[in-house]
Amino acid sequence: MSMSKISRFTEKVVTLTKNAVGGRGDVATPFGGGGLAEYAVLSLHCLRVYLEKSYGETLDLLSEMPQILGDIGLNAVDLPDH
Repeated sequence: MSMSKISRFTEKVVTLTKNAVGGRGDVATPFGGGGLAEYAVLSLHCLRVYLEKSYGETLDLLSEMPQILGDIGLNAVDLPDH
């Protein structure tokens, strides 16, 4: 799966999930004070399914994909501990 396919998928997913949940919440709450925005959680789940990986494998892959994380509005340090 090429990066451009993943990028296009991520862009569509983020748009759809923001529309579905109204973009509620901050993308990531600093200093571990809360959770990720609903659309970010849904986007991560959709990517997990799309990539056909476990949750942990997906987070590992995404930690090496700054462009994809940027599309979701996250940084590698924002990813939840799996």
